Amino acid sequence: MKLKTTLLAAAATLAIAPAAHAYQGMYGAIGAGLSYVGPDRDFESAGPPLAFDSEADYENGIGVYTALGHESASGWRKEFEFSYRQNDLRHLPGDGMGFTGWSENTVDGDIQSMAFMFNLIKNFQSSGKVTPFIGIGAGMARLKADYAGADPSFTGGFGSLSVNDKSWEFAYQGIAGLAIELTEGLALDLSYRYFATLDPDFSGTLAGAATSFNQEYNSHSLFAGLRWNFGAPAPVAPQYKDCWDGSSVPVASECPPQLEEQQAAALDPINVIVYFDYDKSNLTPEAGDLIREASSRALANDVDAVVVSGHTDRSGGSAYNQALSERRAAAVRSALIANGISADMIRVESYGEDRPAKPTEDGIREPLNRRAEVVISFE
Repeated sequence: MKLKTTLLAAAATLAIAPAAHAYQGMYGAIGAGLSYVGPDRDFESAGPPLAFDSEADYENGIGVYTALGHESASGWRKEFEFSYRQNDLRHLPGDGMGFTGWSENTVDGDIQSMAFMFNLIKNFQSSGKVTPFIGIGAGMARLKADYAGADPSFTGGFGSLSVNDKSWEFAYQGIAGLAIELTEGLALDLSYRYFATLDPDFSGTLAGAATSFNQEYNSHSLFAGLRWNFGAPAPVAPQYKDCWDGSSVPVASECPPQLEEQQAAALDPINVIVYFDYDKSNLTPEAGDLIREASSRALANDVDAVVVSGHTDRSGGSAYNQALSERRAAAVRSALIANGISADMIRVESYGEDRPAKPTEDGIREPLNRRAEVVISFE
């Protein structure tokens, strides 16, 4: 029929239509394919002039659709769809009760559906290029029946049948398919659709007398279509990297500074040298300030051990200098304790004149040798 030629031409436009897949935002779609009407669809009349119950069979036909929709980041699609299906009538067999019906040789015509649907579709996102989807739809369909039959062998002479009428009915459908990404922003949709309506009533004539016919209709469709997006691709999910402290940051960002490194730098041993006046073991004000500062720094961390060593110059006798170095070390120990350092962490050593910072001849006074050294180490 001419209608089939028109529909096939519409399907040919698929070869040049743009499309999209796995995008977020508005999209358009167009498709075409096979429309198969289930066998033995009820076609009946309560009369007059004749009450009969027949079952219509149809040839395989063609269907087309176009849609405008929106896809969210979660993979849900909402779309408005327009579809058209057409199937040629094969025959209207009788019920075997003296009613022979109309064979393929005695009846001609077709049934057409034009539907406006709202579809809700869920994409099941995958890491590859193939995305399964399922959906449902509801809307309104205009069904048009165009049948003409003339069977001279019809029992009772009712061989003349004519139906040419339209009816709007509630329509619904189920959708399942695969979206195949062809290129960036382009997808091939392969889908199966079960499409059905509430039973329409058509007006016509039987043996020249006006009568009403009740029709059952559904369609199993296999469609191939293209889908394209009107906007930018869906934003790419940000990539993160793991940091030393267990946190995650964007790949392009820096991790927080490693506190362990800063702490390690602060835990280097503290070395302090305090000097004494000639033949003295009491701390000078400057020496007291050094001990106070060193103690404060040490208490900010976990102190492991403190070693205090006393020294003298080579002026005076060896035994006297040994005792003097002990008194100097003891004075420093007391100052550390007074500034908060635990006494049991402090070890005192006294070397007299044996370990001079600046070697001199015996009996020579040297300020650099009149000292006490403090080494504070940490855990």
